Amino acid sequence: MARCGCGGGSCNCSIEAGENVTVDGSGTIANPYVISAGDPDCSVVRPCISAGDGASYNSGTGVVTARLSGDAGNLMEFGADGGLYVETDCPTVRQCFSAGDGAEYDASTGVFSARLSTDAGNNIIFGGDSGLYVPTGAATVSVDCGLTGNGSAGNPLTAAVGTWPYPCNLDAEAGQVYCDSTGVLRGEPRPVAAFQQNQQILNPANLAVPAAQDTEVATHTLNILNPDSCRDAFVMLEAEVDADFDLPSGNSSAALGITTDEMSFVFNKGATAALDVHIQGTKVINQTIPAGGNLNFVLSITMGRGSGGATYNRIQSFLRAFVFVL
Repeated sequence: MARCGCGGGSCNCSIEAGENVTVDGSGTIANPYVISAGDPDCSVVRPCISAGDGASYNSGTGVVTARLSGDAGNLMEFGADGGLYVETDCPTVRQCFSAGDGAEYDASTGVFSARLSTDAGNNIIFGGDSGLYVPTGAATVSVDCGLTGNGSAGNPLTAAVGTWPYPCNLDAEAGQVYCDSTGVLRGEPRPVAAFQQNQQILNPANLAVPAAQDTEVATHTLNILNPDSCRDAFVMLEAEVDADFDLPSGNSSAALGITTDEMSFVFNKGATAALDVHIQGTKVINQTIPAGGNLNFVLSITMGRGSGGATYNRIQSFLRAFVFVL
């Protein structure tokens, strides 16, 4: 320090203690000055302190503490040792989570896992270590009957087909293949063939043969079913009718027909009666029956040109239906 009025090894500098400061000693080498600051006045310091977010300040005591939020759902509290403590409430926290694309979430356990797509052709699986795994290699698929290829760019997966051996046009004439509700390939409906027949026998008591040609004397009905619910049926229908006539002597006659088609004509110009003269006719027609439907076919049996007291005493008929669905 600069010397100030010093002599004889002592200084006469004046040193005065300010507020909250003390000065001890005489300034000699043996007793130097000691300047000390006193303890701060807390009541003066405390007004300088304030609390921001997350803190509380008690100006009366000068104590600063953490301030816990009073908002609903706050899980933080003071632990037993006075420190900040948050205990995780799993049932409460789990409600905050949900799973998006490619993820599964079990709300009861809080476990997330990968969700694999069920779309056809997905090759991803869970590996032996439970990680997501896609097999590598040239062959990405295995094939069985009806398929060929391995799914790679150089050998794509295709249907195994034969060579069209027919002279007709494949696009115009070939059937098609369809996928059913269980994913099984199906072809066109199978061909169906059916046969139905019915016999009818009438024994009238010697009725007179009508004089007018093609007069209906009886009917015979057959209900024909189409066994296929998919396609129309083609029907070949054969109708067979035979009758017995009694033809008195002299000049008598009779005719037998199917619908308006007279099939047979008989007469007797002899001197004796002709009894139980048998004649028979057959006709073939075709019909179409809608898919799953039926045809109520009615055969009309006709007679005519009766003369000379001609009568009939028996009519027998057959209806035979050949049903084809191709």
